[in-house]
Amino acid sequence: MASLEEQHLLADRALGYVELYGAYTETEARFRVDRLLTLFSRLSPEDQQAFCFDPGVIDWPHYVRDVHLPSVIEHARVRTSPGKSVVASRPERARKAILAPERHLAAFDLENTLIASNVVESYTWLASRHLPAGERLKLTARILREAPSMLALDRRDRGDFLRSFYRRYEGAPAALLEQDATDLFNHLLLAKSFPAGMARVRRHRALGHRTVLITGALDFVVGPLRPLFDEVVCAQLGTDGRGRLTGRLDRLPPTGEARALVLAEYASAEGLELGESVAYADSASDLPLLECVGFPVAVNPEAKLAAIARRRGWHVEHWDKARGGARPVLPMGPVDHALARPWASLQGLLDAVAGTAGVRAGDGTGSRGVVRPTARRRS
Repeated sequence: MASLEEQHLLADRALGYVELYGAYTETEARFRVDRLLTLFSRLSPEDQQAFCFDPGVIDWPHYVRDVHLPSVIEHARVRTSPGKSVVASRPERARKAILAPERHLAAFDLENTLIASNVVESYTWLASRHLPAGERLKLTARILREAPSMLALDRRDRGDFLRSFYRRYEGAPAALLEQDATDLFNHLLLAKSFPAGMARVRRHRALGHRTVLITGALDFVVGPLRPLFDEVVCAQLGTDGRGRLTGRLDRLPPTGEARALVLAEYASAEGLELGESVAYADSASDLPLLECVGFPVAVNPEAKLAAIARRRGWHVEHWDKARGGARPVLPMGPVDHALARPWASLQGLLDAVAGTAGVRAGDGTGSRGVVRPTARRRS
């Protein structure tokens, strides 16, 4: 989309030349040179020798045909291949300014900015980690069936979506999720990460810039990323007296304009200036975050943000996912082999599936106390 926006800009420029010089082809005019010659007479003898003001000595057919028009065509033509300019391109100049030592702070979104994943995929991986094969397929079908309604709620209000979706963690043991989150990061999130994005975070840290991660993901999901950042602002679920998650958020991550306020408060507390700071995000919903800093960067921008970035002259980065390694079609955790053993009878299998999936809607535990996709008791 960003490439298309650039081609659109070049096409507009070419059209401007066509309209400008189209008027010349339809106009017959003669121009007086009295003022030009008067100006020439005021020059010193040395300047008169160096500069020629007399249009009568110019070979106009040669100049128009061999100099002027070729130059117009060269600058008006829409490029299909990069030029060979020795001057640094605009993206290179912008990147140099972003990574200048005098910058103070670099703020990063997570989803589709550093990692091509989202909270739904993380939940699906964790919820399927300890389920038998049959229940894993049912979980996948349930998530896919609910996807349109979840997407609609997310677009309407990100905060409401997170509060609603994270209720699915109710009853899950916090200690087990802490362990599984490491496997989640190694098996799924790293495979979907943008290496250039991770390298950019490290580059900012190497330059002495403060780094801040602002995300709607849960604290145990982003735990492996904490060493990269000076500050992590994320969601956190409450726990009950038994060490199980309540499904209610103790800390709701900032969304929309709240992200800009959180970043401004952090910068003020640390004595940093937002005008000397950088922000990275991929969505138009992050406009307040991008607008509050002096150096906004649109990363793999969606269509709306790409158009806004082009109009405002913002820097755009395109980061690819990590190459190599297995790429699972569905965000499923590896099978827990303790649940994959042979079963003595069909009834035993049914009892185990019913216990693992959850005894009733709203119950937070299964036979192993794992993340539970809501299900009814089987008879």
